[in-house]
Amino acid sequence: MISLSRRGALGLLGAAAWPAVPWAQGTSIKVTQAVSSLAYIQSFVAREQGHFQQQGLAAELVNTGGGGPDVQIVLAGRAEFTVNDGAQVLPALQQGQKLTCVLALLNRSIINVTMRKETADKLGITAATPGAERIKALKGLKIGVTRPGALTWQMARYNAVSAGLDPDADMRIVALGDAPSLAAALRQGNLDAIYISVPIGEALVAQGAAVTLLDNSRGDDPTLPSFLMEGLWATPEFIKANRPLVAKTVAAYRQASAFIVRSEPEAIAKVLKPVFSGLADDVLVEGVRRVKQAVSAGGAVDAAMLENTQKVLSVNGVLKRRFAVADLYDASFLTA
Repeated sequence: MISLSRRGALGLLGAAAWPAVPWAQGTSIKVTQAVSSLAYIQSFVAREQGHFQQQGLAAELVNTGGGGPDVQIVLAGRAEFTVNDGAQVLPALQQGQKLTCVLALLNRSIINVTMRKETADKLGITAATPGAERIKALKGLKIGVTRPGALTWQMARYNAVSAGLDPDADMRIVALGDAPSLAAALRQGNLDAIYISVPIGEALVAQGAAVTLLDNSRGDDPTLPSFLMEGLWATPEFIKANRPLVAKTVAAYRQASAFIVRSEPEAIAKVLKPVFSGLADDVLVEGVRRVKQAVSAGGAVDAAMLENTQKVLSVNGVLKRRFAVADLYDASFLTA
């Protein structure tokens, strides 16, 4: 996978925008993503399985080393698409920056909550504990997230409010940066629980250091049965000028989603192993199993997904206005 540093990503923003002309057959495309994780499972499957090539595309997956540049590169015309979540894109739309989703990829949050095993044992948390009670168990604990404003931070605060807790008084939310820092802090006992995307927490569970407190990819949080987690986004101008290319890209991603939906986790993990070679086989399979639950089979963005996403952002004061599905989703590529 092509990896792009934050400095390199921002350096791309100074170049001229893409010309508003149709692309030729077989052109290369760039698809940005914040990090290398299973949140981008369709991108990796489409590349490893040859779905992009079958559509006459040469896709470069651009890892920007964190959220922010992944959206800005597309807005600046230096990449055609971004795979991104609504919580990242909606604030940009609020500021007047235009992006349109052409395909839903994940329709549930895959930011799961992992609790240190000693903490879970002390609180009597088991797999049989109801989801609402598990959320309330966060009271008085030290919770790790990546950074203020990130989806991990958003979800931690939202869970607290939905359980009747005050995220500023009833718990301590600590931003520690990247996933390895969060995992190390939990393992060392410096955190009671962490919010992080699959499969970081699952690796800790496999090591016996933690338990899964909340599996959002399964819909454990009864207040968030769906979520605009990941979608394929492009600017409206690019979509209008390059509909055949967009249609081919959507087709490649739909092939990847269909493969994931119909295949066993072990078969999917085998395809992904070259990408995630550093993960133990059992951890990768378990991560795939979790993310598979969140894959959108149909690819449509619906009102419930959008409303749940806006609900999380609104609770945290990030979103000051509401959007309708028509404001950000083009369904025409599913019916073409």
